Amino acid sequence: MNLAEILVFTDIKQLHQIAGYYRCECNLNSKNDLITTLLVNLRHRQTIWTELERLTEVEKHFLLLLFLDKRSLFTLEDLLAKAGIALDCSEEKTEEKARKYVALALTRGWLFPAKGKTVGQFQVPRDIREPYLAAWLEQQELRRKHEAPAVYRDEGGALCDDIYQFLRFLAKEPVPLTSDGGMYKRYQAQLLRFLSVEEKPVAGERWRFGYGLHFDLYPDRFSLLYDFCFYQRWIEEGNMQVELTERGREMLTQPYSDKTYHELIRFWLRLYKRAIPNLPMLVQLIPLMTGSEWIAHRAIQASLLKWLKPFYYDDPASILSNRLLKMMVHLGLLKAGQADEGEWYYSTTYACQTWLKEYNGFTETTILLK
Repeated sequence: MNLAEILVFTDIKQLHQIAGYYRCECNLNSKNDLITTLLVNLRHRQTIWTELERLTEVEKHFLLLLFLDKRSLFTLEDLLAKAGIALDCSEEKTEEKARKYVALALTRGWLFPAKGKTVGQFQVPRDIREPYLAAWLEQQELRRKHEAPAVYRDEGGALCDDIYQFLRFLAKEPVPLTSDGGMYKRYQAQLLRFLSVEEKPVAGERWRFGYGLHFDLYPDRFSLLYDFCFYQRWIEEGNMQVELTERGREMLTQPYSDKTYHELIRFWLRLYKRAIPNLPMLVQLIPLMTGSEWIAHRAIQASLLKWLKPFYYDDPASILSNRLLKMMVHLGLLKAGQADEGEWYYSTTYACQTWLKEYNGFTETTILLK
C-alpha cells in the first residue's frame, strides 16, 4: 500500500508520534489535518535528506535492510532479525536494542502496523522506499565513468555453460578422489582447461573454508559450480570417486534454460549468506550504485566495507573483492574492466537489472553443505 492509504487506517496515537518527531505544524485534534500534513512531510525531499544526515550508521543500515526487502509485510521477528544484523556490525546485539530500532522506525513513519487479516504484521509504504534509497545513493561520493573501460569482461551465462562441460567430463568416466575428498590435481588441471574462465588448482590451503563443500580444495568459481551440481544431485561422491548420477545424465539431455541460471544465482546467495549475513542487502545495493554507468572499486569499498565483518581468515576487503564482486562477475551480474590509470570499475549487466527486480534474497534460507 502507498503512504496515503496507510495513513487513513493508522492509529491516531502513531500519527501524533510521527508528527511530533518531525515537528509538524498542524491541528493535532484533526485526523484529516494530521494525515494531509504527514503525507506532504514524509515524502518531501528535504525531510528525507535531513533525516538521512542525522541517522547513525546502525540506523542507516537498518533502513537499507528494511527498504531493500521487497516483501510487503513483515513479522516482528523479521524486523528484530534485521535490527540484529545492523547492530551486529557495530554494537553489542541485544533484543532490547533491536526492539528500540523497530520502535524508532514506527515513530519515523517507515513502518506501520498492518490492518485487517494481517494483524500482528507490519508494512512499509511503497512510495517512500524509492525516495529514501535515491537520497542515500546521492549522498554517497560515487566515482562513475560514463564510458566503458577500453577492455572489460562480461561472463554472461558462461558458468551455466561450464556446468554442462563438467557433467560431460564426468559422463566419460568417474573421477577418483583423494583421501581429502577432492579430485586429484591432474584431473582438476585437465578439467579447468576446458572451462570458460581460467583457474588454477589451489594448493590445498587449510584456511580456505566457509564457502562450500570443498572450498579448501577447489578454486572459487569451480568450487561454486561443483557445489551446485552436488546440491542438485547431478553428481555424487562415494567409493573414493565422484560420478554422474541418472539425474545428471538427464540434465545433459536438457537445453539451457534461464531457470538453471536463476537457480545458480540463488544457490550462491544461500551458500554464502551464512558467512556474509548482509549479502542480500549488498547484492541489491551494488547494482543501484552502478546504475547504467561504471563505478570505481574504491567507491564501492568506501560505501559498503563498514557492513562487512571478518569471517575467520577473510577480512572485509577480501570478502568484498573476492566473495561479492568477483563472484557477481562470474555469475554474469556485473561486468568488470580496468581503466587506464589501473582502477577497476564495475557495471551491471542486463541480466542483473532484470533478475534483481523480481528476486528477493532476504527471504532465502542458508545452505550448509558440510
